[in-house]
Amino acid sequence: MKQKYILEIYDGLIKEIKNPKIVFDNDFVNYLENCSEFSYYIYRIDFVKKNGEIKYQIKNKIHNLHPKAGKKDSNEIEADISLQNLVPEIIEELDLQNQKTKLHWTTNKNDDEVLYILVDVPIKNLDEKTRFFLYCFQTVKNENDRIKKLNKEIIFNFKSNNRIEQYIHKKQHAIEILATRVIKDINPVNSSDIYSFSNHYDKKDCLKIIYIYLEKLLRFIEKEYKNYLNINIQIPYRSILIKEFEITEKLNALKANLLNSDIDTNLLKLVYEPLLKISTIKIQEKITYHEFYYCSDFITILQNQLNEEIISNRLVKDSLFDLNFNSVQFLRYLVTDIQNELELLESNISKIDFLYKELKNYNQKQIRNFIRYKENLPPLKLQLISWIEEEIEYITKKIKLEANQIVFTASNEEKIKFLTELSVAQISYFFSILLEGGIIKHHNQMDIFRFISENFKTKNTDTISIDSLKVKHYNVEATTKQAINDKLLLLLSFTKV
Repeated sequence: MKQKYILEIYDGLIKEIKNPKIVFDNDFVNYLENCSEFSYYIYRIDFVKKNGEIKYQIKNKIHNLHPKAGKKDSNEIEADISLQNLVPEIIEELDLQNQKTKLHWTTNKNDDEVLYILVDVPIKNLDEKTRFFLYCFQTVKNENDRIKKLNKEIIFNFKSNNRIEQYIHKKQHAIEILATRVIKDINPVNSSDIYSFSNHYDKKDCLKIIYIYLEKLLRFIEKEYKNYLNINIQIPYRSILIKEFEITEKLNALKANLLNSDIDTNLLKLVYEPLLKISTIKIQEKITYHEFYYCSDFITILQNQLNEEIISNRLVKDSLFDLNFNSVQFLRYLVTDIQNELELLESNISKIDFLYKELKNYNQKQIRNFIRYKENLPPLKLQLISWIEEEIEYITKKIKLEANQIVFTASNEEKIKFLTELSVAQISYFFSILLEGGIIKHHNQMDIFRFISENFKTKNTDTISIDSLKVKHYNVEATTKQAINDKLLLLLSFTKV
């Protein structure tokens, strides 16, 4: 059965915010009255004692159904008599002398006294904009509770992890699309703007409520179903703020250590790239779970590594390799280092010897981080080893050419290639699983790509590019896996006796 679109209430509310209906005095009154048996304004008064003088600050009043109302501290205290003596002055300043009030004294996190003055107000006496704002908040709050409960029930009944993953990915995608649309409509001036409301409760305030609760839904999925997340969708900004708070100190310390070091300028620019992703992110910029988690781990691990030793080019390069920092620019940096070493060697034999030592060195190096910086690129170790292998092969052929050891076979006939119904992506994946399953025993992936290129053709092309095979090998799509799965099932059916 096709599942219902979970954000239908959200969509309807957004349309109502952008194109408000003609409303009457009693609109939303019944709904809000059912949300709470009480209706009152809350005035918060903060007190500060300094140099024997007491000052107070009155915050803007909010309704008890307002998202910022929260819950008053249940630990009511007996306030200092000097503060209680100020209450009549405050009541008069607020013009509440003729209204029934209730006082609630408590303390804030700094142990300073705080007074809440509660003033009863019927829902029907609230202005139209306030009622609609409170209606939006209460609607999405209740809807979120319903969605969370429904999702838990649906996921509980799934029989496989694949079904759970597909379901979670669909929900993430739907929420992300709607949240992105809403944030564009709000167009906040800065990150804190999205979480604050005006005193006149306009359309933007209502849209902010929508965004905040869409973000809460994503945060719920993130916490409850972490192992099933689609890490390539945008991470909720609230998650960024929480994690950013945890790593800010390490980030600042790492920046200071790097700037005070004598490492190469180009290397400094490279290592700074993930740091800037975290420190300069804005709410309307897209950063995925994958990118954010990698950059966060990058900062934590790199700071620990560089904090223990004198920072040098070698230490930073080894750390970036260890962290699987597989950017194209860093690969070029490492390749340039090797090429500079090769230029100092006079003979091709000595160059090959040097390259084999580098190959051995990188083959034996372990990468700490199985998550790579650029998910659409191969791991750094694989990229570098492939380049060294190709360089060895090139120089080896060059030696043979110089020694006249290569015999060219003259033939007017074209090389025979096998025609396959598989696409380039499918044949690349098929050979990949042959290798993974141990059916093909060969350590050099480039040889396999070359073999396919030289011996196969598809109905769309007679020449299969090695580069195309490499790209398809490291970026396998779900449709490709499904196509090969179907072919394997077909082959399996032929083996039945």
